[in-house]
Amino acid sequence: MDCLRSATRIAIASAGLATIITTAAPAQDGRGGSAFASRAITRTPAAFAARAAEGTPRLDGKLDEAIWQEAMPISDFTQRDPDEGAPGTERTEARVLFTDDALYVGIRAWDSQADEIVGHLTRRDDMSPSDWLGVAIDSYHDRRTAFYFSVNAAGVKRDIYFYDDNNEDASWDAVWDVATSRDPDGWTAEFKIPFSQLRFGADDTQLWGFNVYRRINRLNEEQYWRVPPKDQTGVVSRFGNLVGLDGIKPPRRAEIMPYVSGSSAWTPGEAGNPFATGTDRTAALGADLKLGVTSNLTLSATVNPDFGQVEADPAVVNLSAFESFFPEKRPFFNEGLDIFRFPIGLGDGDGSAESLFYTRRIGRAPQAWADARGGYAESIDHTTILGAAKLSGKTASGWTIGLLGSLTAQEEARVVDIDGGEHLDIVEPRTSYVVGRLARDFRRGRTQVGVFGTAMNRNLPDDLQWLRGSAYTGGLNFTHRFLDDGWVAEGWVVGSHVRGSEEAIDITQRSSARYYQRPDATHLTYDPTRTSLNGFAGQFNITKVSGNWRFATGVDTRSPGFEVNDIGFQRDADRTFSYIWINRRWLQPGAVFRNFNINFNAWGGWNYGGDVVGRGGNVNFNWQFLNYWRGFMGVNRETSALSDGSLRGGPAFIRPGAWNAWLGLMTDPRKTIRFGVNVQGSVGDEGASRRIGVSPNVSWRPATNLDFMLAPSFMQMSTAWQYLFRTDALGDTRYVFGELDQTIARMTLRGNVTFSPTLSLQVYAEPFVAVGDYTGFKEVANPRAQAFDDRFSAYDDQQLLDNGNGGVDVDLDADGSADFGIGNPDFTALSFRSNVVLRWEFNLGSSLFVVWQHGRQDFTNDSRFQVGSSIADIFRAPASNTLLVKVNYWLGL
Repeated sequence: MDCLRSATRIAIASAGLATIITTAAPAQDGRGGSAFASRAITRTPAAFAARAAEGTPRLDGKLDEAIWQEAMPISDFTQRDPDEGAPGTERTEARVLFTDDALYVGIRAWDSQADEIVGHLTRRDDMSPSDWLGVAIDSYHDRRTAFYFSVNAAGVKRDIYFYDDNNEDASWDAVWDVATSRDPDGWTAEFKIPFSQLRFGADDTQLWGFNVYRRINRLNEEQYWRVPPKDQTGVVSRFGNLVGLDGIKPPRRAEIMPYVSGSSAWTPGEAGNPFATGTDRTAALGADLKLGVTSNLTLSATVNPDFGQVEADPAVVNLSAFESFFPEKRPFFNEGLDIFRFPIGLGDGDGSAESLFYTRRIGRAPQAWADARGGYAESIDHTTILGAAKLSGKTASGWTIGLLGSLTAQEEARVVDIDGGEHLDIVEPRTSYVVGRLARDFRRGRTQVGVFGTAMNRNLPDDLQWLRGSAYTGGLNFTHRFLDDGWVAEGWVVGSHVRGSEEAIDITQRSSARYYQRPDATHLTYDPTRTSLNGFAGQFNITKVSGNWRFATGVDTRSPGFEVNDIGFQRDADRTFSYIWINRRWLQPGAVFRNFNINFNAWGGWNYGGDVVGRGGNVNFNWQFLNYWRGFMGVNRETSALSDGSLRGGPAFIRPGAWNAWLGLMTDPRKTIRFGVNVQGSVGDEGASRRIGVSPNVSWRPATNLDFMLAPSFMQMSTAWQYLFRTDALGDTRYVFGELDQTIARMTLRGNVTFSPTLSLQVYAEPFVAVGDYTGFKEVANPRAQAFDDRFSAYDDQQLLDNGNGGVDVDLDADGSADFGIGNPDFTALSFRSNVVLRWEFNLGSSLFVVWQHGRQDFTNDSRFQVGSSIADIFRAPASNTLLVKVNYWLGL
């Protein structure tokens, strides 16, 4: 080993730069350690890190100290864009030093047109069209995971965690420092990356993966020390090596971030309601903790987390039977969760959000409600998180370990009844959540096999026995790259088990995910006396990921009893889908395009009774012009198929087929003014539906620290078969539908003012209007009729009665007496949501937030849509305002 290290230093020193040297792949011995071993020797590009002989570099963005001359330069940078494989048009040089505590990387970016170097001031982690320098470190040397640190010419930091070789977690934030400087010959970045922010083993000699990146904005040029080829997959596996890291030890990693916050809320008051006085003031204390349990495992915990600075979810009108999905925005649950991700969806549509673990289940809004008893009841919008912790990391022998647990409080809503008596109603039980993952790498990360499990347990009081008491999942997955990493085979299988009272499992069987009670579902057994339900799901895919021709095929299945919604996110069960995907791409510039892609997809699906529940295909195009404008378009065809959920527990219904198409165009993102537009439309067979939507946007960057965006959108939809309800009348079960014309308009406004790399002001606002007008009421007559109109029986004028309250009743036998009421399903939903966030990172890892949140909403049974009056109505709606101040302070112990 010593001879090898000496030979390495001599080879690098004699060349005067990092070069191709012979390094041994790290062996994994039975004890879990890694060392240089006499196994297959590979020729891997390597850079040399020099130990700082005396002192440490002064972090000023200049590499003029003598200490930097101890480090050998890395200078063989290659373009990936715009001319893949060509040398960088401007010279770049990097040097690496280290001390006992930190890694220092200095990058010098010469530029013959230094006055055109661009550095936009933005919030941390924003990827602006600037000149950037970055360094990536695979300290596990597993060729799958890496820590990436970058800075633009204005000093704005960005850090990313790479996992599974290709995927990025931009929510990961480390505590590190960097300084930049500019001069007539270019610019320089000087990084200080504490070892406490990296993860590595305790070996005396370290071998890390390493890469350096540069972006020249005016040329749209990307340079790498080691270029990941465009026509091949993999990012981390394409890194070179960093050698020379002798005698460093993983530091004791202990970080604590206590916080204190206070808020005042002003909401619409209600006379006599003690829970709606119009004002509310709160104060909170809490903390986040990170502790290095071993050199490779980290324990992260949070106590009484506060998420007041998080942006509000956008307003939606959901007329489907399925829950709306909202992405996670809370920092603790977003950061570093790659180990706990277990997606179960297929494709990029609605199913892409489905997962065994949906973090927003933790701290969800209470599922029950208080009984006002003729008086007033408190409304609670979220469940208190008593604490959450996660243990995660990766050992030197290739084991990935993850364990996450959380406990939420029993929520009790206060009630003042009509006589003034006070009560407490439990609206959410105390609940524990556990998620675990264990995986093992083989073949230097090219093969991985793992197991995954989740558990949810509720402490249910008598009044909440309709909730499931416990839910468990367990499964395994694998990923295998082969044929020179050009192909990937991957798959997983998961079992689920839920338990509860007869009422709870009855609700589970009858839920929109499965509808066991369907009268024509002969393959299902509905049993209202069940107290548990079991199911399974699985997926297998094989994909060609390299080359200009790519291909994928796979199958995805879920048994009827599969259920993960207590801790995961799932829309449906009882289906099996298979698909094929073919892609042709042109990656080198031509006469018109810089790159061009064509995708073809086809799929088919069946339920477990053998019914065809989906069938279709599409063709997609996306491209970039030579002037850096981008575009995309596509057309999709879905044929008619049986829908076992359209009647929401009734018999299967033949869903009409449809054509839909989309088109989009975006201008060069580097320009001061940028435009974009997205147009989409669809037409259903036999006039069953139609939709047209347009979403333009314009962004304006009047200065390097200012950026504004305006994105209106407008959509008009019509459907001849919008489900309303099920009712029993004249001895029969009837499924009532209506013809719905729906208009949705929203306007998203964002503004960012950045005063320095650590001080920014963000403004977000979104007015929203949705209007629905129902006509043509009808009921299902023959759900499997071949002609669409024959599937319904429309109510005529004699059967529809004015109920005197703006709605209608239905007199089925025209005897003058209403058999059931429809009411007035027309609606106008108005919403305005806005945030103003001032964020100041006053010390490394420590921040001050000042947040103002403003909201208005209203709902009426009006069906008239007029842009001007509707927007005016929004601002006449009652307003709520919240002012929040939060300070957290990072302490590294």
